[in-house]
Amino acid sequence: MKIIVSDFDGTLYSDNYKENVRVINDFVKRGNMFIIATGRAMNYLSEDLQMADVDCEYYICNDGAVIFDRYFNVLFRKDIKQSIVRPIFQELADNDNNIEVLVDTSHGYVSDMNVCANGIIARPYDRDKAFVDLEKILRQYPDVNGYISTNWINLFDCSVSKKKAIDYLIDTYHLNREDVYTVGDGLNDYEMIESFNGFTFSNCSEDLKKISRGTVSSIPELIELIDSETDEEEELEEEI
Repeated sequence: MKIIVSDFDGTLYSDNYKENVRVINDFVKRGNMFIIATGRAMNYLSEDLQMADVDCEYYICNDGAVIFDRYFNVLFRKDIKQSIVRPIFQELADNDNNIEVLVDTSHGYVSDMNVCANGIIARPYDRDKAFVDLEKILRQYPDVNGYISTNWINLFDCSVSKKKAIDYLIDTYHLNREDVYTVGDGLNDYEMIESFNGFTFSNCSEDLKKISRGTVSSIPELIELIDSETDEEEELEEEI
């Protein structure tokens, strides 16, 4: 069994989304496994999952801070320490560069600082200034980690990542690490691409390309490559 762990936005969720899902579902029907690893919260992800019925075994959301099974039951969750949720939220909210600040509960976004925060997000006016603001937050609160996506500052517990979430699934469900293929196109995919059979797209940053096994143009192309490698493995086993 081969296992693909794919980023969502820009990777699975692209102009060819429905075709990607069709090829993935065929891949799964042939005895393989597909996993989504995204920075999105589940409620935000589920809106687009409804567009195509993808056969996904696990959903790694919030950059690894929460994992759901195929029935959307929570298998793993690591929240930001409650004692620092309010001060971080307040600091972001008091910053004139941020349009809005929200707590990510793992099922939705709220402005209540008293709930369990699987993540904290803020939407800045000036993205360049947001990098400076993020560095200040990370220095002041070493128990959180974060990055800036296209439109948001994203904060989560410092102990989580997409890679660590994959490790959790491997250890818990006795998956074969050597059979895990990862694909993504963003900064938050770096560690999972570096740690497994990682691939990225040709239009991604050079930093991602350097630590990947190679580039592909699409998920269908990645599946073709995996099928080819599987055929070669089977031929070698027959010869032995």
